[in-house]
Amino acid sequence: MSLFTVIPENFFSILASKNREVYSEALLVLFDALQSDEMAIKKADYVRTLREKYRDLIMHLDFESEGEEETSLITSETLPTKAAFVVRRLEECGWIDIEIDPDTLEEYIALPSYAISFLTLLNELVRDDETEYVSLVHSTYTELKMEDEVRDEFMYTSLLRAFENTKKLRTELVTLGHSIRIFQNRLGRIFSTNKILSDYFDIYKTRISDKYYHPLKTFDSVAKFKRPIIQILQGWLYDEDAREQLVNQSLLWSRKKDAKHAEQDIIYQINYICDMFETLSSMIASIDEKHQDYTKATASKILYLNHADKTIKGHLDNIFKIYAEYIITDKSIRPILNAMQDSVVMSTQGYVTPDSVTLPIVRRYREAGEPLRIVDFDAASEMLMQGFLDETRNIFNDARVWDFMEMSFGDDSEINVKEIPLPDYDAFILLILATLKTNDEQCFYTVEKLEGQVHSYGFSLPNLLFKRKELEA
Repeated sequence: MSLFTVIPENFFSILASKNREVYSEALLVLFDALQSDEMAIKKADYVRTLREKYRDLIMHLDFESEGEEETSLITSETLPTKAAFVVRRLEECGWIDIEIDPDTLEEYIALPSYAISFLTLLNELVRDDETEYVSLVHSTYTELKMEDEVRDEFMYTSLLRAFENTKKLRTELVTLGHSIRIFQNRLGRIFSTNKILSDYFDIYKTRISDKYYHPLKTFDSVAKFKRPIIQILQGWLYDEDAREQLVNQSLLWSRKKDAKHAEQDIIYQINYICDMFETLSSMIASIDEKHQDYTKATASKILYLNHADKTIKGHLDNIFKIYAEYIITDKSIRPILNAMQDSVVMSTQGYVTPDSVTLPIVRRYREAGEPLRIVDFDAASEMLMQGFLDETRNIFNDARVWDFMEMSFGDDSEINVKEIPLPDYDAFILLILATLKTNDEQCFYTVEKLEGQVHSYGFSLPNLLFKRKELEA
């Protein structure tokens, strides 16, 4: 089935118009109204809400960008007129229908099913930080375990929910893997320490790591519940009475299927869930590797950007860094090359030997040798970066991080980030690594993110509270 056999052809036109900000906010208000008054949304109440919440935004609505036909219908540019125009455009594009109550003649907004689906998606995209993690693995295990004990008339519905939860879990794992790859790829285009810290702590750790990755490694672990789920489902599969009960319940739910097709469908669902839980472990292992690579790359790049080297190698590193910035932003590198050419002075050099101080004076010059090969900028940049990482890889190991935190805690059971001494960049990097390693088995503390930021030793830091684990136990 084609997409536009389900939705109108101009359905997305309002989100591609010049007034898309107005329409997007109007759609979010419509979703809020749907949550408050699911069955009866009065058009007058909806228009009044638009006028009250987004008065300034609606007044900036540009009629000319809507086309000559739409503009010719406008008699004034007042707030009520523009708010009514927004509602009319939503109706024309198929987002809403307007129905009239035959008794009161009052207008109500009705939403097609496809419009409700898109409104839910838009709300999830813009309010992603407000949604809570939905436990898929634990809820699947809990429901199957309870149903396996009683084996009542809801066995088939429990199997269907387990099947749907497994498909949704696989989709979330794929999404998580791609999200980590996007952040890791973005890291190569960032050359500011503050921007790297903001991306990791404010976006990646909050929206990706803490929200999805951490639950999958702790209370909603696939490794913890995989084996019990598979055992329960295989018990149903090989038990003739349980399989017959599932078939009979399936025929009640879907009357078009015969017993043979119903049994095949049940076997397929059980095998799919079991096979998928066997393969999910490898997906999570791949996600673990990507998460660790991104964390190490973040720490390494912060080290690279903060360690200023005043030697020739340091100046070359600076040149290659600026060169990389120009390449990424599509700027011309001609000014850099011209400046390098103007700064190079060519001269002939000689040297003094013991024979030079006696008569006759002997002057010797360096013999003409083979010129040095011009190194490709990309290869040289990669070589310098790899050399830097090789030199610093073992400087900040786990033992040094734990020693740093032990010294910071002292005899205390908890400590705020502003109380941790940061006399130099090494201590700053150790603090970053200590924050990132909270999921390690050897870690003896937990980290709690509080509201706001703190300033300590010239650094702007997220407000973190470190607690010893024995305190929480």
